[in-house]
Amino acid sequence: MDKKTIVITGSTRGIGYGLAFELLKRGQQVVINGTNEAMVGERVEALKRQGFEVAGIAVDITREDGFGAIIKTAVDHFGKIDIWINNAGIPQSQMFFYELDNKEIEDLISVNILGLMMGTKAALLFFRHQGYGKIFNMEGFGSDGRIMEKLTLYGTSKRAVNYFTKSVSRELKGEGIQIGVLSPGMVRTDFLLGAMAAGTPQEQARNKRVFDILAEELDVVTGFLAGKILASTKPYDRIEFLTKRRLIPKIFKLMFVK
Repeated sequence: MDKKTIVITGSTRGIGYGLAFELLKRGQQVVINGTNEAMVGERVEALKRQGFEVAGIAVDITREDGFGAIIKTAVDHFGKIDIWINNAGIPQSQMFFYELDNKEIEDLISVNILGLMMGTKAALLFFRHQGYGKIFNMEGFGSDGRIMEKLTLYGTSKRAVNYFTKSVSRELKGEGIQIGVLSPGMVRTDFLLGAMAAGTPQEQARNKRVFDILAEELDVVTGFLAGKILASTKPYDRIEFLTKRRLIPKIFKLMFVK
């Protein structure tokens, strides 16, 4: 089997690291990315000790030159890139939009929207030269238009992912390059735990109830996504873990279990 080289931004922890691990378990080659050089090095060495083929680079994905460095790392180590996953993202403080500091608004938009767009552009230019490739962009709460109090900024950024990816897929018609979105649903990660722990005691209690019923274990979700990513052949694909079949029983449980 031809080994795939997969770049995953924001992959030193959470869903990104879980995806990297599951793809490596399936015999692929992965480039780890994060902003903390020590953390990237630690993750790479830990995975190498398990016999996996992995490289890593610490760059700021809000800077265009960072993507050039990621591409160079992948090509230097593995000679190609087959799949590019824009996973990097940051949460917002659990506040009303008008309460947020302008710096937080700028930072979140820079990572969740601008970074994802520039990552997509960098991958597209590389894949057009290479002649093939897949890109997947990570969805999150708000991608489907759902609204929750004190998640306006984050939800808006993830809603943009859905429109952006679909629109780019139309521009790629006939190019031989695939693009799509990954929809993991609620996953038990530090990212989500931190968001759920914020707010008033009443909000925390509500969040905990939702989390306990709707959130899924990391390895279950990333294992599912990894298999679907490798198998995907559609020009545009939406790989969704929390389908209606999985969601409906959880919703009933949320409504009736105290």
